[in-house]
Amino acid sequence: MKRLTRLPALTGRTALRALPALALCTAAHPAWAQAEASTASVQVYGLVDAFVGSMQRSDEKGRTRVLGSGGMTTAYWGVRGAESLGDGLQAQFALESFFQTDTGTFGRNSTDPYFSRNAWVGLSGGFGQVSLGRQTNPMFAASGAFNPFGVSLQFSPFMLHTWQPTYNRAVIGDSVWDNVVQYSSPTFAGLRANLLYGMGEVTNRDSVRNLNLTLNYAAGPFAAVLSMQQAKTGPGFTTAIGRQDAAMLGASYDFKAVQLYGQLLRTRTPDIRLTTDTAQLGAAVPVGAGRFMASVARTERKVTNGAQTHRTTWAAGYDHFLSKRTDLYAVYMRDRLTDFRGNGSVGFGMRHRF
Repeated sequence: MKRLTRLPALTGRTALRALPALALCTAAHPAWAQAEASTASVQVYGLVDAFVGSMQRSDEKGRTRVLGSGGMTTAYWGVRGAESLGDGLQAQFALESFFQTDTGTFGRNSTDPYFSRNAWVGLSGGFGQVSLGRQTNPMFAASGAFNPFGVSLQFSPFMLHTWQPTYNRAVIGDSVWDNVVQYSSPTFAGLRANLLYGMGEVTNRDSVRNLNLTLNYAAGPFAAVLSMQQAKTGPGFTTAIGRQDAAMLGASYDFKAVQLYGQLLRTRTPDIRLTTDTAQLGAAVPVGAGRFMASVARTERKVTNGAQTHRTTWAAGYDHFLSKRTDLYAVYMRDRLTDFRGNGSVGFGMRHRF
């Protein structure tokens, strides 16, 4: 057995900067795995996405020309691993960071932690999977799975209305939750369940927490999801806003010549007497090595005994795959908010998975 040289201790930001190199070295040198090589694996992976665009929301007075990050998918990198423990039991982990392709900055913004996309450890087996840590909100994942533009926070009408703060997002809180215990069931007859409990970690206030139940169903060309949550902690919650309830229903059907998508979302924020209703219809048509995409979303915001506003956003685009890992995309989007004129945005970008 080859003797390993002891490494100097790493602390603070030095350790964070060294993580990518350590991950690559681990993958490149099997000796590091030693006797566990046959039962354990570690993988480095990620996605880089950048676009050139001209952007203007309905409520913006000026147009902004950008070289932006994450036109279709927010850029990220990660390390994940698994170890077989015998009898079908596995130990698993994932550490993932968002980053901005245009500036090289880690995180989506200055408040993101280093491992902003995921940081969890868990066990899986015939019972399903139990995982602990910072984890993606299943409602966010379901939002992207049932519209043709996926999780795009730049060009997907439904994602903009639901998750983007600059579009008066309907869902309060982050797309990733802290302090989560998650259970994911095995798939039975096409049905799979996810249950999340996110601890608020507030002394003597156990009621400050996040809950989510998501049911996914898939059978041949048909797929559907029901995601329900009650959130009380995270970005957007203040002393004036202490709770929000949200429910989303999504469905898709692949006719081969065209895939159709539909979504309905309702949120209730009782502390400010606000209710939002969002509906989305979309379609994707495969053409050669790519596909044409179109989607429209409409959101109605109602305050009890108060003002009502409507927002309608539609987008059309083409996504062309150069390979299984690399694609080019072009999108035009139009946005209209109550009391403002309609404005358009356009973007051309590239996405690469590794």
